[in-house]
Amino acid sequence: MCLLITVMLAACGTDNIDISAYENDQIELIGIGEDPVSISIADLKAMECRTLKTESTSDKIGKVRATGPELDTVLKAYGASKEDFSKIIINGSDEYDVKLLNDYFTEHDIYLAIGIDGEPLDEESLPCRIIIPKSDSAYWVRMVKSIEFIK
Repeated sequence: MCLLITVMLAACGTDNIDISAYENDQIELIGIGEDPVSISIADLKAMECRTLKTESTSDKIGKVRATGPELDTVLKAYGASKEDFSKIIINGSDEYDVKLLNDYFTEHDIYLAIGIDGEPLDEESLPCRIIIPKSDSAYWVRMVKSIEFIK
């Protein structure tokens, strides 16, 4: 019986991150509809999330276990997909931004991490962190405040 429970929990694939300190923080999604959409971290956690072990291709960050929904899952909730856009701009509240072109973001999975290594995000990453498995950590934007989708 214990083995069955262990297997079932492992199959779930998601760490249960305590986001209570930042669950109401918002990220703005611009360009997926007529008007910008605000989505809370609680909304992200309520979506189909995944916990994945990955690492960046640069030495700066190393290996992480990130938990959150894939960008495809978020877009699907609004009737869109990555293929609908030519460019995505991810903006951090620290004024750091990353511009991704269609050929890059359609070939890579992009996660909106709400927790890292089974723990809530630290102050320097809130409210969410972008994780792109097996890519340079320069693309892993911290403190995401908005994501712009350009057709």
